[in-house]
Formats: sequence, C-alpha cells, structure tokens
Amino acid sequence: MLKAFCIASKRGEILFSSIFAPTLSKAVFHPFLSELSSSPHGDPPPAFNGGFLQLQTPDKLQSHIYSRVVAAKESSAVISTPGLFGLEKSAPGTAAQQSSLIVDTGKRELYVDVVEKVWASVSVEGTVIRAEVTGSIQVRCFLPGNPTLALSLNTSLSTLPQEGFSTGTRMSEVEFGSGVNVGDGGRKVSVMTVPGQEMTIARYTLAPDHPHLLPFTLTGSTAALTPSDAELKLKLVSNTGMGTVSPHVTFHVSAPPTTAAIMSRTSGPRDQTVTFSPDNKTIKWTISQFPGGSYAQAFIRLVDSGGNASVESGELDFEVSRWVCSGVRVENVKLTPHTEGLNKWVRYLTTSDSVSVRLT
Repeated sequence: MLKAFCIASKRGEILFSSIFAPTLSKAVFHPFLSELSSSPHGDPPPAFNGGFLQLQTPDKLQSHIYSRVVAAKESSAVISTPGLFGLEKSAPGTAAQQSSLIVDTGKRELYVDVVEKVWASVSVEGTVIRAEVTGSIQVRCFLPGNPTLALSLNTSLSTLPQEGFSTGTRMSEVEFGSGVNVGDGGRKVSVMTVPGQEMTIARYTLAPDHPHLLPFTLTGSTAALTPSDAELKLKLVSNTGMGTVSPHVTFHVSAPPTTAAIMSRTSGPRDQTVTFSPDNKTIKWTISQFPGGSYAQAFIRLVDSGGNASVESGELDFEVSRWVCSGVRVENVKLTPHTEGLNKWVRYLTTSDSVSVRLT
C-alpha cells in the first residue's frame, strides 16, 4: 500500500508531495532526498525499501503543473492564456519535465518553468517574522538542432543594488547556469539549447529585506463553547489574486491532548475536508482547487478538550500555480533561428518547504 509519494528536483528539493498515512510527515522523505542531493551529478539514488525516489516525469507532474499547450507564432507579442500554468501578460508559452531519452523532432515544444520554494515563520497577526524564498528558472527545448533561446524578464537577476527608486526584486544570491549569457543587468539571458535536455538558466534567493508576500494569510482563535468543549476558528485568505489556483492547501495542527473527537463545518471553496487522528491528536484541514483572491473558513469543535483549551501553532503546506513570491515574470521568449508552429509553455509554481503559523 502506498503511504507517501513525492517528486523532487535533482538538488533534492521537494516539488510535490502527497502523504496518505496520517502517522507520517515530510520527514519520511529525508533519507531519499539526502541521498539524491549528495550525488555529484544529480543522478537518481538506488532503490530503498523496495522503492525508488522517482525524478520528475510527465505522467506524475502533468495533473499538477501542466498548462494547456498554446500554439503560437514566434514573436514578442504579449499573449494571455488561461490554464493551470499560464501567462497573465507574457510570452506565449513553461519548462516542463519530459523524457530526456526520446526527442520527437516532429513535436516542436519549448518549456520555461519558474519554480519557487518558501520557508517562513508567521506571527499571530499574520505578519511574516522570518522567511526565505529560493527559486530557479528551468528550460527544456524539444527541437532539432541547437537553437539559441533568449528570455527577457521583468526584473534583474542580480545582487547589485539598484540605483534610485526601484520596485524590482532584490536578490541575495544569484547563480547562472553553464553557458548562459547575461545582459541588461540580468534582465536578459540567452543560451544554446540541447534537444530534450533540461537546462538551468538561473537559481536565486530573495534578499532578507525584500518584502515577502506569502501566497496565504492564516489566522485563528480558540474560544470556549462549554466547560468541556472549545471551538477552533480558522480563516485562510489567498493573496495571489484572480486567475491563480492552488491545487491543494493543507493546514496541520495538534489538538489539545484530551480531545476525544471533533465536529466541523466549513465555508468558502466547495472541496474542503477536516479530519482528526485520535492516535496522534492531529487535525488536518485540506482545501483543493483553492481559487486566488478568495478565502476559506473552518469551525472545529474540540470535544472533551476542555473549555479553556487553546491551540498554539500549525504547519501550512501548499502549491500555487501561475504565481511566485518574487514576482519574477518571463516577458518575452525568442528562439533563433525562427521556428514555425512552435508550442511555448511558460509556467509559474510556488511550493511550501516549511511554513509555521502561530495561532496564540
């Protein structure tokens, strides 16, 4: 029986995870990820306990980060296309993971992915106390030959301070991939592509003083209902705006030790569940397909917890498509020489690493 599943990058970073056994946590993946990240070339680790840590394959990622393919002519025109990952105002088209073993020369596709991971600690009022956001821009091109890819960004990938007033993204670390040419202070990059091979354009870390807007704000409170029962009220607000979507958002919290059961009701998005594990006294609130710009609420009665019981903190796990914390956007995509009938994909994904939220 499958108890847990994750998709990780070659650096050992979790891009997607699902845990089916309530007694497990993300710590179950750590031995695999440590083995993967310690490999000098990012090679897959050997099998452990009868299973592989599988690298990013299209059949696993498609339902989570693929957008609808958009056939577009090569131009700098701004195109807006709906989809799980899409552009708001950007070049038509993201770098998806596909098989590096087979390159179908009749399948003319280009993928550019902007993926970010968030670690944060949030206060009772919803204020970010500490945060770290790391990101990468990945490219894959399925075309014969070695066309040169040029990308234009809306901000500079640079650690140098901007002159005068600037609303650009501030970086503390930037590392460009091998063979990447950088121009215009980090706003323009170009690289010669290799058919079917994933290429890293850049990896970056946001500066500590950069304003960290997290995709969600979660607040909560606990109040007495009866001498024996208390009620936990939770409110989750999406900060990502219209047109974005979160395939899943989960909040894990420990219930007071004497809690025997829960009763719950929710408001907001339709697909919500609240579950309670009597064995380890944990509550899990899950929201699927959470639209950007909306909010959800959960009202959870803690049976036999004691009227004066309180819940101190919890962990927020999420994935958000079409949005990244840094605000980095791909504004233009160009291949040289010109290619007719090219499908371009540009996508954005933000995932949580560890986001701790105080409730009291």
